[in-house]
Amino acid sequence: MLTKNINKDFVNTEEIYRFLHDARYIILLYIVGDFLTTFHALNNGYGFEENGFLSGIMAEHGLWSLLVVKLLILLVIYWSYRSIKASVHSYAGKLWDISRLGIGLFGLVLVINNLMVIFVRLSLFEYLGIS
Repeated sequence: MLTKNINKDFVNTEEIYRFLHDARYIILLYIVGDFLTTFHALNNGYGFEENGFLSGIMAEHGLWSLLVVKLLILLVIYWSYRSIKASVHSYAGKLWDISRLGIGLFGLVLVINNLMVIFVRLSLFEYLGIS
């Protein structure tokens, strides 16, 4: 549900550019980095997708569907960004900073995991005993 304060004009180019700049590490690591390393690993038989939801979608619609899912997630992040920026609460700025840092770090972990699968043939999560 959108907050009452948010501008209903979803396609505001200036705001989109600000978002893209603010979310550059999310886009670089979580969207592009994770997609490219996952695509390479799966295309060359280095591993498999451990996320059951994503593996089901990719099995049904192909490997490129991962990029579509990533772009849909980016739209959700943009919606969250707009909602947070429209908030009148004093903690709104910090909430966005923490959110983008968390998602960016998660993207970094996914890229490192995928690179380990490609080059070492061992998942970071397996190595840490998480998976």
